[in-house]
Amino acid sequence: MPYTIKHNSSLGVIELTYSGLVTGTDLREATSKCIFLGKQTGTTKFLVDEVGMELTASLVDLLNLPEVQYVEEKANRQGHVAVILPASKKAREAIQFYEIACKNRGWHVQVFSDHRSAIDWLMGGQGVGQ
Repeated sequence: MPYTIKHNSSLGVIELTYSGLVTGTDLREATSKCIFLGKQTGTTKFLVDEVGMELTASLVDLLNLPEVQYVEEKANRQGHVAVILPASKKAREAIQFYEIACKNRGWHVQVFSDHRSAIDWLMGGQGVGQ
């Protein structure tokens, strides 16, 4: 399993960290677990660290998250997802596509190049992505 998920109760954030090769199946599984944990804990803020990720999922896999899975699993539309971009250029471009796909569907997703900016945005700051 190329990811870990934990609830950071001091920040009120669910933290998802990817590492290594990540497939479309991995994305779907991690997303389901995060949505479930968010409902369980009442948390609507998610920090997704993709720095160590090598993405093997397709653009269709990424598009299906906001297009299908978030809707089917009744993800909270008021939720905010801060994504720390992966190191690889190809994966960065794919995640930037995901960000646009989410925003176009009304989901609050923002990408960042560093952890501090992502946390600041989630905590209500006006940090700018990348």
